[in-house]
Amino acid sequence: MPHPDSIQLGLLSLGLSFHFPSSSVPRWSPITPSFIESDNLFDESSAEAVKLLRLAISDVGLGFQGEWIRYGKGIKVRCWILPSDVSGSMWKSIVPKYRDKVVKGLMNNVRRSWDPEEKEGGILMGFTAQDDQSMQEIYSSVPSPPDPEYEFSDIKLDQDLFDSLEAFENPLRVRTNMYRYQIRSVARMIKMEMQPEKFVDPIFIPIKEAGRDGIYYLNLNNWDIQRHPGWYDLPRGGILCEQMGTGKTLMCLSLITSTLHQPTLPPPNNIDLSPIITDLAERTYPFASNSDLRALTGYPKHKTKLEFPSLVELCSNVIATNIPSAVNDPNVLDIFRPLLERKLFYCTLPPDDECARYSKKKTADQAVKKVYLAKGTLVIVPQILIHQWQSEIDSHLEENALKVYNATNDELPSIEELLEYDVILMDTLRFGAEETQHRRMRGLKPSVLLRARWKRVILDEGHTAQSKLANSMIFARNLSVERRWLVSGTPTRHLQQGGETELESLEVPNSHQATRSFTPTIATNAHDTPIVRRPWDQFDLEDASRMGRMIGGYLAAEPFKTEGGFEKNVVAPLKKRQGPLYGAVRRLKYIMDGIMVKHAPKVIDIEAHLPPSTITNELLQFDPFQKITYNVLAALVASNVYTSGGEDVDYFLHANNRDSFLRVVDNLHLACFWYSARDMGTAGCLTRTQDWLTRHPDADPHVRAQLEEACQNLQMAIDTPGWDEWMTNAVSMPLDGQSFPSLIKEAWSDSFNSKPDMIDVHSFNTLRELNKGGKTIQYLHISGWDYRNDKLDEFQKTMAKYMEKHAKEQKRLAKAENSTAAKAPKAVLKSSNNTVKSTKKRKRQNMDEIEERLEEAERNANSAAVPSSSSGFIPRRPLPATFYTKSKSAKVNFIAQTLIASDKEDKFVIFGDAYELGHLTEILDLLDITCTFVGSESFTKDRRKALNDFQKPEIKVCLLDLKVGARGLNLVVANRVIFLRPIWNLDVQAQAIKRVHRIGQTRETKIQILVTEGTFEEDIAKRSTKNRSTDDEKLYTRAMIENPRFVYPEKEETETFAVRFIPIDETPPSTAIDGEPSTNGAAHIDHNDSVNGHHNSLDQHDTVANGQALPSTVPLRNGNTPEAEASPPRRKARVMFA
Repeated sequence: MPHPDSIQLGLLSLGLSFHFPSSSVPRWSPITPSFIESDNLFDESSAEAVKLLRLAISDVGLGFQGEWIRYGKGIKVRCWILPSDVSGSMWKSIVPKYRDKVVKGLMNNVRRSWDPEEKEGGILMGFTAQDDQSMQEIYSSVPSPPDPEYEFSDIKLDQDLFDSLEAFENPLRVRTNMYRYQIRSVARMIKMEMQPEKFVDPIFIPIKEAGRDGIYYLNLNNWDIQRHPGWYDLPRGGILCEQMGTGKTLMCLSLITSTLHQPTLPPPNNIDLSPIITDLAERTYPFASNSDLRALTGYPKHKTKLEFPSLVELCSNVIATNIPSAVNDPNVLDIFRPLLERKLFYCTLPPDDECARYSKKKTADQAVKKVYLAKGTLVIVPQILIHQWQSEIDSHLEENALKVYNATNDELPSIEELLEYDVILMDTLRFGAEETQHRRMRGLKPSVLLRARWKRVILDEGHTAQSKLANSMIFARNLSVERRWLVSGTPTRHLQQGGETELESLEVPNSHQATRSFTPTIATNAHDTPIVRRPWDQFDLEDASRMGRMIGGYLAAEPFKTEGGFEKNVVAPLKKRQGPLYGAVRRLKYIMDGIMVKHAPKVIDIEAHLPPSTITNELLQFDPFQKITYNVLAALVASNVYTSGGEDVDYFLHANNRDSFLRVVDNLHLACFWYSARDMGTAGCLTRTQDWLTRHPDADPHVRAQLEEACQNLQMAIDTPGWDEWMTNAVSMPLDGQSFPSLIKEAWSDSFNSKPDMIDVHSFNTLRELNKGGKTIQYLHISGWDYRNDKLDEFQKTMAKYMEKHAKEQKRLAKAENSTAAKAPKAVLKSSNNTVKSTKKRKRQNMDEIEERLEEAERNANSAAVPSSSSGFIPRRPLPATFYTKSKSAKVNFIAQTLIASDKEDKFVIFGDAYELGHLTEILDLLDITCTFVGSESFTKDRRKALNDFQKPEIKVCLLDLKVGARGLNLVVANRVIFLRPIWNLDVQAQAIKRVHRIGQTRETKIQILVTEGTFEEDIAKRSTKNRSTDDEKLYTRAMIENPRFVYPEKEETETFAVRFIPIDETPPSTAIDGEPSTNGAAHIDHNDSVNGHHNSLDQHDTVANGQALPSTVPLRNGNTPEAEASPPRRKARVMFA
């Protein structure tokens, strides 16, 4: 009979060389050396297996036993092995040289079956689908936290907490009613802190026994088999990686408030620590041990007040040091509570002098150090989220539930003062400034934070912990902390979270059925189908290494307290060229399951009951004018790619030309919104391309067709009236201005020489402020030329700064005639608050004196003829009070019409590139739609103010740079989201959407993604989620340049939007138009009457559209009340660069 502690490995099949005669029923018989060594009994295919069995039986230390039975034309052999760590094993005392070969051979030949009648299982070390999981699949399959369940605690406050959580009661001091999944996550975090589970030594791989539920462990380094290998405690903390918008901040706050009664414990198992001491005992106790400690720590004698303690005092000191939570026990009488309120500390003691390595010299680091036990939690967050944490504390917790210290740039207060706080809130950069070497370089002493052992540290947006060189991470690792948490929905760079990327086949139980058992991940299916291994890609390996830096560095998990430990035992087996080694993927999954707190998305969707959200791709066609620009860029790219031969230095795909390559790709993106650049070199490119076609008559037909198409589009741009002139002169986006009087168009249009029917947005805003009562068309005409000079000067200054910033790149492009597609777009000019002053600032020096006098005479005549405003009349203004126009950008027209048609209560978050948002700011200014802007280059305080302003009801739009708007922010005040372009990385898109569609959202969320028909944007929008990896993006981006595509669908917009065309300070406070867009073009103006300064058929209070009189003001669409409409806040447009 096998040893009772033997492991059932499985069945080994052997073929016989002849039919085995028997008249009896087959039965199990023991394997004997004489049987297995019988010559000519087994066929040739079983020779290796027979040799393996002979070696196993001869190895006494292996404890191998077996039994066989006839089955078909062969026999089946059951195999047992006695593990090395059970009583009676001689595994380590008798070790033949061939032991490793035997164990390895058995593991690669024995199958996971025990009954011969069952279907034959897979080989013990055979690879299954579980071993073929990618990093993303491992992350997506992390099990949801189970319903709360704890071991009994002798501490009443702890047991009360456990009972409350098991009953799904709201955590203490939290006034927001939490969802069940949130309580489960908090309960799981508390269990990981207070009752941490064990973690098997990672060098062992768990394997399920054949025929029963037992588990044994195999060490692949030395092929040792054990029943109970070494175990480590999991860290008291972990990674909270719930998906975006599910209330991770609230979970962290609940964790803090639920454990306020718990004391901070000193480091475990450290012989160099003194017992816990109270500040009162240090100051007053006359005992020898206290005197010695005062001498070691250098306690000042003038602070000592020795007196023999009373019995009550001694008892209070014992309770305070051994049961610190007693001070919070409700059963303690108030009269005794002050006796228990003491500061606790321990001392780090230097090694004995007898220790050889320290006997020669003692350093400063070996001095006795006093370390306080702090009750506080350090919360480290990005600066932009500081205010959000503060507001979450105010909104979710009861008043005065936590005492919070908000660290500023000033020096931190004394450690004695910090000990009084429950939470120390710091931004990541401020926290990093406390790093010791950083402070020494500034001539400062080490941080006061090092003088305490803190209860907990929480690093929000914890994916930053992957950096081992950041000051904040160096300092975090050096701090003495009992419990550590990382908070991030995407803990590493390439891991994605959200419904789009979760495992489609993942079975998610109902909330009451959610289970989680932290046992090793084992392939339990006896009939797993072997698979062909595939190597992990670069991104999976990078994520695994980053995970190691988090687990071993920040969380300080045993046995990975050094990065090398995780790299050697976990990452290295994943890096094999042929694919991860056996058990390597399961080992990583085992670790991640143990330290991560994360619900499957379907569980949250069932319990949270968020309002629905809809995502729509809005397919738009280019405006004809805009289409020309896009096709010119495509033609410039085609000429560069096909005529350079793939070798010239200016070739966009050249290895040394990456900056230009990225700029071209970005320009094509921008051209789908709006793009303009000086010196695009259209005519020069046309000439070079035609010459190349002439010199290469035998060129590849595809290349010739592409270049001929490029020439057609270049010629079309040259032949289009106003296009080249607009590219040369204009800065802002063009608006339809054909209904303006001729004098106005000539002075204000940037295409005045060829087709002055467009006026840019910046000029529109400026001209509007000049349309005052008593002014004339001639005055606006002259002001237009002055304004043109001012705009040119400002543009040159702006571009000079930009050129200085990118001098090297622009200098190289200037030499490369074939690289004009990589030209940087023009910067958006700042709007001026005092336009009149700006235009009067520089009078034309060549203005004729007679013209000045005529203008003055006309003004005097008008002033005398028109009643004054004090009589209740406003002097006539030269242009109508309301104007209808449209943009030359299809996306801008869509946004304008969407905003105007939206409900007053709707609030929008618009994600885009900084350059796009800069143009959009000017359009919103024109429409009197108030907005805030949050950009990647804005100062942190400006971002915070902009986000705060968006919470106000009168602010309708938040323009958010995708670089800063995709993580951490809470914008549930909005219910509409617009992406100015499709986003390749669906994780970034999902994170951006979760800024709005998250816990706290009460309205249906509508998401619109603007896509330009016929361009690469349409391809991206149509791509499935499985074809949007980073590698796919690189391949597609390169294909965009290698095979540029021209666009032909276009649409001349017919709908226009109304624009207030009177100065803001003359806008009546209560008048408004209905704001319905016109479908028949802009307002018609009698040019002759306008030029003469008379409006016989048009009163100064009216504008005309389709022959109908309209009121003189435009509705302020952002406000909900007349007061809001009366004085909308004005936002300046900013100078931005793509």
